[in-house]
Amino acid sequence: MMAGNTLPSRIESVTLFRNGAQLVRKANLTLKQGENTVVLGDLPAGFDVASIRVSLSGKSVINGVSYRDNHIQDFSASPEYASLQKQLKTLQEKAENEQLIYDTWKEEEGLIQANKKLGAETTGVTAAQLTAMADMYRIRLLEVKQKLLDSKRRQEENYKEIGKIQAQINEWTQSNANRHTGEVVVDIYAPTSGEANLKLIYFDARASWSTHFEARVVGLAAPMNLVQKAKINQYTGEDWKQVNMALTTGDPSYNTVAPVISPWFLYFNPIYQKNNYALGAASAQVRSNVRPAKEEAMLDEVAVLPEASARENLTFTEYTLADKTSIPADNNLHEVHLKSYEIPAKYRYKAVPKLDNKVYLLAEITEWDQYNLSSGAVKLFVEDTYLGDTYLNMSEVSDTLSLSLGPDIAVAAKREKVKEYQKTSFLSSKKQIQKGWELSLKNNKTAAIEVTLIDQVPLSTVDEMEVEVDELSGGSLNKETGVVEWKLTLKPGEQIKKKLAYKVKIPKDQSVNL
Repeated sequence: MMAGNTLPSRIESVTLFRNGAQLVRKANLTLKQGENTVVLGDLPAGFDVASIRVSLSGKSVINGVSYRDNHIQDFSASPEYASLQKQLKTLQEKAENEQLIYDTWKEEEGLIQANKKLGAETTGVTAAQLTAMADMYRIRLLEVKQKLLDSKRRQEENYKEIGKIQAQINEWTQSNANRHTGEVVVDIYAPTSGEANLKLIYFDARASWSTHFEARVVGLAAPMNLVQKAKINQYTGEDWKQVNMALTTGDPSYNTVAPVISPWFLYFNPIYQKNNYALGAASAQVRSNVRPAKEEAMLDEVAVLPEASARENLTFTEYTLADKTSIPADNNLHEVHLKSYEIPAKYRYKAVPKLDNKVYLLAEITEWDQYNLSSGAVKLFVEDTYLGDTYLNMSEVSDTLSLSLGPDIAVAAKREKVKEYQKTSFLSSKKQIQKGWELSLKNNKTAAIEVTLIDQVPLSTVDEMEVEVDELSGGSLNKETGVVEWKLTLKPGEQIKKKLAYKVKIPKDQSVNL
């Protein structure tokens, strides 16, 4: 290779992170004995120059590596581009700070709940002390939850603003990507003349990918078909043509300091996390109405798609695509198939008619961690009907993965007042308020189903207030949360009714909202 000659190279492999990609280029060259200068040209300018690494086969020695621009207009020299990047950095720092605030309040919430449980188990506490403790926990917990809500809202606004700025940067970059190129200059000393292979590795932030799923249930006795896909976007200024590709959920790092692992402490989750029915059926997150399945792309039931191999690391999962892949640099989303699973699942229904008259179908999956899943949006199909979208958040999954499949219109729930329980009476210095409800479930399906019916009774917060349960119809009461559950099996066409009744005694001069 004569000094100063421009050497063509090609992309051989891409490791795609959630945000950004590591590209590996290869080139073949002929070296003369002695000093050589090799120029890798026609590179799409705009990648992270600091991430450049070069290696060479054989006994030749790399004496120096440098980068230079061949440009009409440098990105960093553009006031508009620099302004957008400055805005983005400011918003990202703001989002990071807000995340720290949210995490701190979340930790305090967990601490309060844990201390609350510990306080409840402590013996020898007087009524006055118990009242003071209850007041303290109620007031502080309410304040902490409000702070969490405020922080979450600020986070949402931050992410919206980041999305807007990122969209402007993407648009600007796309329209200016071809205006200049880059070159990597490599100085090489070869003890003898001959052929060599050169490898160039660098990081480019102008690429991303996200996970999404299609979950299909053909019957309550059949396993769930879960198809995992990836949506890939890249606007690096160069098409990726037939490259080896790996997708990773990890975060790229080019720190030169070796990582140091810290102790990993395990703690019990506070009880409220496992019994938080306040969200009720609303947690299903189904956002669209029932539509015919033909409006959505159906899976090819005949073709066998190549599967990506998954490798799970300590903090991330990596998927290596089976075939070479091409992704154009058009800033559009391109879908690739990762894995298909036939997952054994237990199906049950959940009804919280106090909050929602719809009955939701849940799929519960045990040993889910063997599938190497990552967080992502899920399209739901039940018996060839598209129900809507939900979100699979793997960072919040416990031993059992519970996936809401949306409401089933073939199962009906109702909650009605029982007239004879709706009354108020006076007993000496006390006022007694009675409330009663009839809960009904109707199975209009042709098969038997299992349903967890959920309601609640109020909890007293002061000594002067007494709550007595009159009727549960066989329901199970959690005295710490006030949640009442009925585990029911309904035959085809069967209707089941349950009663829930309670009374609250308070001083005559007080009132309470029931």
